[in-house]
Amino acid sequence: MRTVRNALVAAVATAVLPVSGLGTQAATIAVEIKNGLVGLVDHASNDRAGDFLVPGVRIRSAPNTSAPARGEGNPGDNATSRQPVIGESVRCPDGSANSEWFEVTNRRTRVNGFVSGCYL
Repeated sequence: MRTVRNALVAAVATAVLPVSGLGTQAATIAVEIKNGLVGLVDHASNDRAGDFLVPGVRIRSAPNTSAPARGEGNPGDNATSRQPVIGESVRCPDGSANSEWFEVTNRRTRVNGFVSGCYL
């Protein structure tokens, strides 16, 4: 449906706008809009879906364990994570150390903050 609507709008614009300078300006604006939308899609595609690995994962306001917790995440809540950032090194349950933190949104509670990569 959206494709049909877009095709109709393009056809009307082509018929109404003359090939003069106004048509060229409209084409330039259309290209700029397309480039902006491509940028938004690229940015959004960096988001990844995942889940919390253990119950009671604290979602913090900054990428370190001393930052205030904004909420918690639990398995089944699902999380949207963005690009990792380097923060405080955390000892993971498997004994390894990890300094990658992800900005996440808990999909169930809508709480946004940072979680150590150990727990996603």
